[in-house]
Amino acid sequence: MSRIFILAFVLFVTLFAVNAAPLELVKRETQFLLCGSFPPEVVGLDVKITSDPVVPNTEETFDIKGTMKKDIVTGDFLVIAFIDVAAEQPIGDPLIADICSLPGVTCPIKAGTAFSTTQKYTAPKELPKTYGIRVEIRHGQQPNVEPIACAGALVVGNEPPADFEVWDFL
Repeated sequence: MSRIFILAFVLFVTLFAVNAAPLELVKRETQFLLCGSFPPEVVGLDVKITSDPVVPNTEETFDIKGTMKKDIVTGDFLVIAFIDVAAEQPIGDPLIADICSLPGVTCPIKAGTAFSTTQKYTAPKELPKTYGIRVEIRHGQQPNVEPIACAGALVVGNEPPADFEVWDFL
């Protein structure tokens, strides 16, 4: 009889120890996906941001990589924008940079060649609970702008959702 109590005691202690052990926390990265409603020659960009999640009014580092289906030439530009999803408007001023003038970039970059750049951009002073981040490479001047590559992320409550539909504004 005492063996049964000892066995039951050991099982209960084991159960409580397992339940009390801290679970490993998995940090969720902001996931950038291909922007929707673009022609098939528009490629997705691989974008990683630091700090992740974004901290308002701090300098963020965007590591941007991709292989274009079209040449990147003088006059093409990189756009990084934070978007108020509810208002469908940029939050603050988007970063617009001439790609060929970025440090470490030599133009033209031929189609099929891997492209990589790191860009720093200060996040807006205030971010709504739900906002988007859009990174795009464009060719041409307004109003004749042609997208070459694009990636977008939606952040809900300072935590990126598992899946979402990418929006088509900006």
